[in-house]
Amino acid sequence: MQDEGEAEDALVAAESMAPIQIDVRMDVTLLHCQGCHLPLKPPVFKCDAVGHVVCYYCRAGHRAVCSRANTHCGQLDKVVGAAKVPCPYKAFGCERYVVFHEAADHQRVCHCAPCTCPESACAFVGSRAMLANHFTADHQRPAVTVRYGRSWCLSFSLSHGWHLLVGEEDRSVFLVSLCPLGPGTAMSLMCIRPDGEAETGPRFWCKLSIERRGGDKNYDLVLMTSPVISNAMFTCALALGQGMFLVVPQELLSGDTLTLSVRIDLIQPAAVAPKSTTLQARAPRRMQ
Repeated sequence: MQDEGEAEDALVAAESMAPIQIDVRMDVTLLHCQGCHLPLKPPVFKCDAVGHVVCYYCRAGHRAVCSRANTHCGQLDKVVGAAKVPCPYKAFGCERYVVFHEAADHQRVCHCAPCTCPESACAFVGSRAMLANHFTADHQRPAVTVRYGRSWCLSFSLSHGWHLLVGEEDRSVFLVSLCPLGPGTAMSLMCIRPDGEAETGPRFWCKLSIERRGGDKNYDLVLMTSPVISNAMFTCALALGQGMFLVVPQELLSGDTLTLSVRIDLIQPAAVAPKSTTLQARAPRRMQ
């Protein structure tokens, strides 16, 4: 009796130590709709003829061979809603696990999405934070940290086409491009953001200006204010002077150096309606 009691206590103790979550391996096709082959998301249905598991939009019939799927699989809803995978950009620093059917959406806005180095013939690929470190370590050009809402007097060497700025508040990375334009120089500013973030519109506003005072209260001034354009710097090549740019006359340059005032302001996001949780949030493929 004593041995049985000890064994029961040991079993209870083992059960209490069992993990709440486990990592498993499975065929990824089991998490895809057998009609449209996209990731399953609740509600999930099963066709009555063959037992194919299909999504809401394919339940009315798929592949023209099966009948309507009337059986809602509540337990499968829980499985596909809880099945998580590591972010595809784990190698670039993202430690998040995301629900499988939301992985593509996360990938489009992940802050660890890789970008390339704008320097020609440079094979670097890494996150924006890695890019800032890469510029310092491999190109000996430290990124300049700036605070939003303040004007900063900065100097850039014209011998380099690219320079980096980093926002102190959120570590956003900005790319300054310089290129010859006639006798002067064109300067532009862009923010390196993932593709999905860029689609939401500009997050920053910039003011670039150069002022040179002369005698009798005369002075020369060049000024540009505009939204800061965005680029993921991964799927498309950059061009010097991309987007809006400031043209600086030769007379306002100091030899090989461009010195100007840079101000970056964070645009407060407008009120956004709550994300729809209805089935219309997923574009239909086949409607009944």
